[in-house]
Amino acid sequence: MSRKLGTVALVLGAFLLVLAVASRFYMYDRLAVVPDNNQTTSISATAQGEDAEYLDVGAGPAVIEGPLKSTRVVSGDVDLSEEASEDLGRDIAVWRTFSCTAAPDFDCGSGETPLSGTADIVAFDATTGEAVDWNQTRTETGGEKKRGNFQGQYFKFPFDTQKKDYMFWDGSLKKATPAEYKGETTINDLDVYEFEQVIEPTKVGTTAVPGDLVGEDGGTVVTDRIYSNVRTFLVEPVTGVIIRGGESQDGYLELDGERKLTTTAATLGYTDENVQATVDEYAGTSSLLAAVHTTFPIFGGIVGLVLILIGIALRGRSRDTTADDAPAHV
Repeated sequence: MSRKLGTVALVLGAFLLVLAVASRFYMYDRLAVVPDNNQTTSISATAQGEDAEYLDVGAGPAVIEGPLKSTRVVSGDVDLSEEASEDLGRDIAVWRTFSCTAAPDFDCGSGETPLSGTADIVAFDATTGEAVDWNQTRTETGGEKKRGNFQGQYFKFPFDTQKKDYMFWDGSLKKATPAEYKGETTINDLDVYEFEQVIEPTKVGTTAVPGDLVGEDGGTVVTDRIYSNVRTFLVEPVTGVIIRGGESQDGYLELDGERKLTTTAATLGYTDENVQATVDEYAGTSSLLAAVHTTFPIFGGIVGLVLILIGIALRGRSRDTTADDAPAHV
């Protein structure tokens, strides 16, 4: 009987041990990838009762004070994802994104020109979330299309996000800059990591404007466009999904080193509805991935090893008992 129980324990222990290893190194690798056919819409806005200050070219131009809303639509391109994966020899996702910032009542699908709008085609590693160099990436701003030389994280952080700094893409600078790890916190009962990306005032181009707009006499003057920003990301670390994002942007025109006119001074963040919808969507995914990546490999591995040891002991005891009971030969 002990021998049979020992065999059962050995077989069950070996099965759990193999399953624990497969869970960690096989199942997780196949689950921890972004979907090629992703479809999401996120909304950021100025807080209720707070206004932004921005230059509206269509209004004169004139500096306007009022609330702002930013809408971002992301759609995965399955065909391009398959093509990029084949070209680069690894799992690549290609997502199209359109970001539109304007007054809250502006319809981003109307075809009219928003305060600002950008359309990108981004290829990125389906596990790390890091942008990759591929010949069909594109960026379009103000009707001008260019090859998209994207860098760093763009849509999300990696699966199994670590407590370290990451490079994150900035569309105004056209490069990635550090998003520094700041610590752990919770949002809507979900554990998240906080990151902050600080962009100091930087010249990003020049703009010709009427002299009287910047307090100068005469006709047109050429000013420097200065941009700065502070972004915050609250990231669910198992999936790398940004649960809450926000930014405080300050842009202005500068002439001879002197600030002359604000072009954008706005603080926008994900709406509460957007945050809750994201929590609802990814909390279950986080639990599943954590179980496959950590919980079951540890638990299954320990139980498997214990059963194997019990099985060996039972089979050894069975052999000893058999030897003791054997008749003596004379």
